[in-house]
Amino acid sequence: MKLNDLFLKHPRVSLATEEDNKEILSFFSTLPMEGTKTAISYDRKPDFFKFLSFCGPLFFVFLVRLKKEAGICGVGTLVLRPGFIKGEKKWVGYLGDLRIQPGPRASVIWRKFYGDLVEHAHLIEEFGGCEFFYTSILRENQKAMNALVYNKKNPFQYFPLVQYKMVNILLRHPGHYLTNIFKKRIEGVKFSRGSMEDKDAITEFLRNQNRERSFGFCFEEKFDELNFRIERWNNLLLENFILARDSKNKIVGLTLLWTPSPSKKIKIDRLQPFLKLYFQLQKVFKKSPKEGGELEVLYLNFLELKGSLPKDQKSMLFTSMIEYIYGLPISKDYHALSYCAFEGTPIDDLKGYIKHDTLLSLFLVQRRKEAGKDSAMPIVGEVPPGFEMSLV
Repeated sequence: MKLNDLFLKHPRVSLATEEDNKEILSFFSTLPMEGTKTAISYDRKPDFFKFLSFCGPLFFVFLVRLKKEAGICGVGTLVLRPGFIKGEKKWVGYLGDLRIQPGPRASVIWRKFYGDLVEHAHLIEEFGGCEFFYTSILRENQKAMNALVYNKKNPFQYFPLVQYKMVNILLRHPGHYLTNIFKKRIEGVKFSRGSMEDKDAITEFLRNQNRERSFGFCFEEKFDELNFRIERWNNLLLENFILARDSKNKIVGLTLLWTPSPSKKIKIDRLQPFLKLYFQLQKVFKKSPKEGGELEVLYLNFLELKGSLPKDQKSMLFTSMIEYIYGLPISKDYHALSYCAFEGTPIDDLKGYIKHDTLLSLFLVQRRKEAGKDSAMPIVGEVPPGFEMSLV
């Protein structure tokens, strides 16, 4: 089955090309991602497709139009990459960038197409047999939850995979240095910047961390996620890695500092009153964002702590890693350090910093086995899954 066969069944949906770039950007600018109190939007100018090229080797942008020559009234994207499901390498997909113009017609067109897409994805030649998808939803976005997660009429089912927070570290607490004296520290660990000489050790560490993970990243000869990022990501150098090594010089933790800006910028359209006041005060200490401007974020990518470490040691290691990064000159060039904190993990309770958390959930998306009924969640591997906050 070809992807075009699906479009023949759904003539109001089409595959976007570079010629649609300007119209897509215009459409996105009219539909910011709104929370209940803070409104943000993602600025993808001048090239909507550029950011998607960071996310995986294959990507598709779907457009909804009420009439053939009419304007866009819906957009959704699908990114495909090699990943691990139950320890086996497969093509996996991330469903993102969903924007549907208010009103029932566009929603109905998209829902029917989306259901067919998920149901037949494993048969579509261009998708390489992909049948495992995941996606992220703001927990406060009740409209999306009702339409996608709780609606049993959908031909697809959303299974709760894991809850997480987008954590933005804004500033150290004023008493940080005093309280730091009494903190427990993991002994024998030293931090350093990465180099070309570390590439093999970095790859091996990441490979071991990801193999049994659901949607884990691949570091294999045919497709190596690290090589892919070095080739595709703007301004990525091995020196962007922060490495934690034990007394035997073995890597026990690492992260990769990088931002997708300017290909994807977070614009602050409206701030909660307390954040507006806070950022006014922050100007005294460091670079500070403002309403109507960009939130300049440095992301912690490939954030990994050695799986065999006890939970308390992981927590101490992460705290020490943040201290090291916060002290680097590069961190002062950004408004915030941002990372994905899966709830209940050792990195979920960082103390000593002023932070802003955004609550989200990751869902596994599968075709529904029986109409109108929920089935048990399939086993896809260990959680937390392979996931990057910077690529959402």
